[in-house]
Amino acid sequence: MSSAALRQEDLLVDELAGLARAHAESQDFVSLLAHELRTRLKVTERALSSADEDALDTALENTRTLQDLVETLLELARGQAGECADAGAAVRRVLEDLGDDVELLEAEIVAGELPFVPLPQGLLDTVLRNLFANALEAGASRVEVLARPDGTICVSDDGPGVPFRVASRIFGVYSGKFGGAGLGLTLCREILRRRGGDIWLELPSTFAFRVG
Repeated sequence: MSSAALRQEDLLVDELAGLARAHAESQDFVSLLAHELRTRLKVTERALSSADEDALDTALENTRTLQDLVETLLELARGQAGECADAGAAVRRVLEDLGDDVELLEAEIVAGELPFVPLPQGLLDTVLRNLFANALEAGASRVEVLARPDGTICVSDDGPGVPFRVASRIFGVYSGKFGGAGLGLTLCREILRRRGGDIWLELPSTFAFRVG
């Protein structure tokens, strides 16, 4: 076999391997979403079977979480191009959503001048909400979101950071906790990659993402 044919064969093997990995990741992602939905529904069902006020509050919170998740997935499936979202407005909305947690934890959120991002507004809100929630759940007292000249948006915090031993799989499907490490970060990656972007971790505790 000629060297040119060997190169073509190698390229084909690499491409097929990439497709296989993408398919496996998608299958895992769908399975994890199904698990999350089932878990949330079971919690809601148990809560609704009780007349206790706290249980009803739990049911309401789970219902809202599921609604947000479903809306995000529908927005992702629509795949409309050409939309741009105001990252500064997204931060303000997310802070309204997480206001009680920020106040309870006495955390400080600092935002610089942020650009427009080629994403639907709802999807950008979801990405930032998950990154902020991830930082707060990790114990951060200060979260900072800034933009680099190339349009990359960085969310950094002063928490303990991501241990090196799990850094390589931080976006993988290894946790069923929606809103924090695990499904939340996997969802962020899925949103950004499906829109031609990407997200990555810069140790110890900066998540950076860019679209386009």
